[in-house]
Amino acid sequence: MANTFAPTGFWQYQGTGTTPSYEQTQLAIASGNTQPIFFGDPVTQAVGATGLGTGYLVQGYGPVTLTVAATAITTNATTGALTVTYTATTATGGVVPTTWAPPVGSTLIITGSTMTSGNLNGTYTVTSSSSTTAVCANAAATINGTSSASGTVTIITPITGIFVGCKYLSTANKYTSFRNYWPGSDANGDVTAYVITDPNAQFEVMTGNSNTTATAFGLSNVGQNIGFHYNQSGVTTTNGNTANGLSTFLADQYSLIGNSGVGPAGNAFLPFRIIALKNYVPGATSPLASINGNDSTTAYNRIIVGFNNALPRSFAGI
Repeated sequence: MANTFAPTGFWQYQGTGTTPSYEQTQLAIASGNTQPIFFGDPVTQAVGATGLGTGYLVQGYGPVTLTVAATAITTNATTGALTVTYTATTATGGVVPTTWAPPVGSTLIITGSTMTSGNLNGTYTVTSSSSTTAVCANAAATINGTSSASGTVTIITPITGIFVGCKYLSTANKYTSFRNYWPGSDANGDVTAYVITDPNAQFEVMTGNSNTTATAFGLSNVGQNIGFHYNQSGVTTTNGNTANGLSTFLADQYSLIGNSGVGPAGNAFLPFRIIALKNYVPGATSPLASINGNDSTTAYNRIIVGFNNALPRSFAGI
């Protein structure tokens, strides 16, 4: 049976510990965080105006493209520090928080830039930042000058884990509420978030394509890294389902190495790695193929992924 589009985020498939809790960590969401976080959402660390972590969580967001003028990438001849000046941000998947600077420790990728002599294309680690700049120390000691074309500049931030619920003192009810999603308000004080951070955790997730018509994921995709999005091209989508509290994130086919604009170097830092196709039976048809998402021959099939670029497990891959 052909699959239909109905993503519900990332659901624990296996990992350390036992069901239903597996291995979870109690972290915190700031009560003033108005962006909802849904069951099955990737989450990441919140940062302040200087790119340093605040100790709180926010909904995860995909690679962030910086709007950079042609001459806005410079290097320092003495220190080799690379500075990128930007004027706006655009994220794939999720929402860039209102207060944001390129997180210290995140990966900055430059593709397609040019200088008078050479270029600065490659990957770098952000060492300091602001709401308008990202600095990578000792990034280009052999190249000095100012870009003549900035190319594409992207920031990729490691995720912390997968959100699976929260509790908080409700200002409306005057008692502790346990919910499968954070609605963006109603907490008196910090919110306790339950997050799967097990480095060996595996998740099942529906696939889709944020840029064009989705096709079935096949065995050739196993081993590749992949990002996430809540948008399927040509389908009306929302960021999370407030009716049931479930995530609407999907594994985004458009982020695979053959499609991605950040190039092979950038794809190494995407948050998940594809481990298997859900319910694929070699040489036969899965007996569960009639269940939505389990037909591995049609679009929107489910896959099994593990952490790739996450705080407890950070590797480079395809």
